[in-house]
Amino acid sequence: MLPLRTLSRLYSCILLTYLVLAGAATPAAADELLVISNATDPARAEVRFSEADLLALPQVTIRTRTDYTDGVTEFVGPLARDAIASIGAGAATKVHLVAANDYAIDIPLSDFTDYDVILALRTNGERLTIRDKGPIWLMYPLDDHAELQDPMYNNRLIWQLTVIELR
Repeated sequence: MLPLRTLSRLYSCILLTYLVLAGAATPAAADELLVISNATDPARAEVRFSEADLLALPQVTIRTRTDYTDGVTEFVGPLARDAIASIGAGAATKVHLVAANDYAIDIPLSDFTDYDVILALRTNGERLTIRDKGPIWLMYPLDDHAELQDPMYNNRLIWQLTVIELR
């Protein structure tokens, strides 16, 4: 059995290695919630958003039901199209969304112009945390449009969103 001091150092080395590989070793990454990039225009730099950056955008409220919540829930956050405007859509026609656990989904970019899809930061007045599908949960106004009652849209409600890549 290894001495406690040796185990502690070993654990610290493993944790540091994990953080470096995960890209979270820098202080800037700690407050960064979202990265938006445009694969159709390599000349455009990616845009990184902190919570303060997202809160600085106009906030929109959606009240809707989802398969993942009980009853009507209030969601608040900026419009996804407003965040995307910071980099410009260019020739993109779809959006590749990636969650913290590497779950990914592609959706048409037109969803963000056709509907008031938001990057929800709050539900029922409470800040979203990782435990409750945050810090960012992509939310459609499902109850506001009959066509959004299709299960396909419910499946687009990606939580723990970290990356938006325009393609």
